Amino acid sequence: MFFNKELRGFFGSMLDTKKQKRDAGAPLAGDVADDELDMDETLPYADIDDIPDVELLPQRFDFEPDLPADDEVVSCQSSPALVRESEQQGTDTVMNPLAEVFGFTVTDLSPKAQRYRLNRHCPFNNKVPNCTNDQIKNPLGVCSILHNNKPVITCPVRFREDWLITDDAAAFFFKEGVRWSSLTEVLVPDAYGQVAGNIDVMLVAYDEQGRIIDFGALEVHAANISGNVRDPFEYYMKAPQSNATMDWTDQKNYPRPDFISAARESIVPQLLFKGGIFHSWHKKTAIAINKSLFDALPAMTTVNKEVADIAWLIYDLVPVTDGDTVSYQLRKTGVVYTEFNATLWSITAISPGNLYDFMRMIPELAG
Repeated sequence: MFFNKELRGFFGSMLDTKKQKRDAGAPLAGDVADDELDMDETLPYADIDDIPDVELLPQRFDFEPDLPADDEVVSCQSSPALVRESEQQGTDTVMNPLAEVFGFTVTDLSPKAQRYRLNRHCPFNNKVPNCTNDQIKNPLGVCSILHNNKPVITCPVRFREDWLITDDAAAFFFKEGVRWSSLTEVLVPDAYGQVAGNIDVMLVAYDEQGRIIDFGALEVHAANISGNVRDPFEYYMKAPQSNATMDWTDQKNYPRPDFISAARESIVPQLLFKGGIFHSWHKKTAIAINKSLFDALPAMTTVNKEVADIAWLIYDLVPVTDGDTVSYQLRKTGVVYTEFNATLWSITAISPGNLYDFMRMIPELAG
């Protein structure tokens, strides 16, 4: 796998498409989740709040897990100093909610980890050497947080470790042995020649003469955060050695992963708009996602790989030990294959409440 900047001209030329009237049945084209776009100029349709809510139902999937060998995995338990039992929740409440900061666990005091913290570097193939999460001058260097004593990825760049996600996506898009390369943040046009959004990673296949024969879109989805994660991050960065075991549980707005908003504000609109464009082109989409976030999505009907439009590439952060140091490594735990239309129907389905209960809430109707 390699990156070829010359391919940008190929996809950039798509933006010169003649403006034409869109067919009545053509998919909507737009992206309501790309922060780098001017939302006022690119979104002539409803605000995100107007998109129907998604009720998150229990997940039921049958897929073959892709787990590492037992001898490669250590216990998912954090250091006992970082955890205390919560009788109210019935789960382990993590005293320090931060799992990884600038690519390393908060208890990692190795010279390399300290150098990355000092220089605010990103070890996961960001577009620049430094972390750019939230802002450039003072980045929020939190890659993942702990929830129920397990790491949950909260930064999309975290999925780029060793570019495993591109290898897994290529195995879905192309036949074995086909040459391919990839681009990041590729602009996608709609029928009017307007930018509909950015594809996180575009994979392109070539024939022996170097001509493009196929391509697919790889989207990355991390969990949102409810609460305040910058405050514990700033506090930890003041003295990583002593604050690694800080007790943040009694602080206001303790940070937790927000799976519901990630589905409503990111997964659903991107699947609807950018996914709709690729589906109309008869091109496949792969979605890299953390297992905890995937498990919170509504149940979807699975199909065989050969007929699938979408591959859900499911990953977890697995703790591994090197001497006294514990680090997290990205591992694929399974793949789920679905069709586009069935997936869109399932993931946007609503379970309405009782009509009469609603009417009783309206004074004019309640009498």
